[in-house]
Amino acid sequence: MSLVIFIIMRAITKPINIFFRKLLLDDVESLVDIEKENTEHPWTAPHFSSSVVDKNTLSIGLVVEQKLIGYALALVVPESADLLNIGIHQNYKRQGYGEVLLTYLLVQLKEAAVSTLILEVRVENHIAINFYQKQGFEAFGIREKYYSNREDAKIMKLHIPY
Repeated sequence: MSLVIFIIMRAITKPINIFFRKLLLDDVESLVDIEKENTEHPWTAPHFSSSVVDKNTLSIGLVVEQKLIGYALALVVPESADLLNIGIHQNYKRQGYGEVLLTYLLVQLKEAAVSTLILEVRVENHIAINFYQKQGFEAFGIREKYYSNREDAKIMKLHIPY
C-alpha cells in the first residue's frame, strides 16, 4: 500500500529527500544525542534500546537527506497506544518536521486499528503542550509526581478517526 502525506511546510530553496523507517539498535546513539538536546531529563541508551526491540512498540525514524533527524516511539496495545517519546533534532525544529512525524505515526497507528493515542507531558513543558493541542490532543488528567524529579505530568489523548 502506498502512502501520501501532504503537509504545508516552510518554503525551501531545493527539494529534500525525506522518508520514514523503523528504528534500529544502530540508531540508539543518534537518538540519545537528539534527546539530550531536547530535554533536561533525557532517556538513556538502555531506554531507547529496550523500546526499539520491543515487539509492541512502533518505532519510527524520520530521515532527511540521509540523516536521522527525528523519532517517535509508541507502545501499542489493543485499540490504543501510548506515545512514549518523540523528538526532532535541534537544527530541524520549527520547520514542520514534528507535525510530519506525528502525522505519519497516526497513519501507522490507524492501520494497526488503534483508535486512541495517549501521552504524558511535563506540566511545565508549555511548548510541547501547545504543539499537542494544535494537533488535536485534549488534556484529561494529571499524574502527580509522575517523573523521576517528582514533577507532575499532564495526560493528553487524541482520538484517531477511522
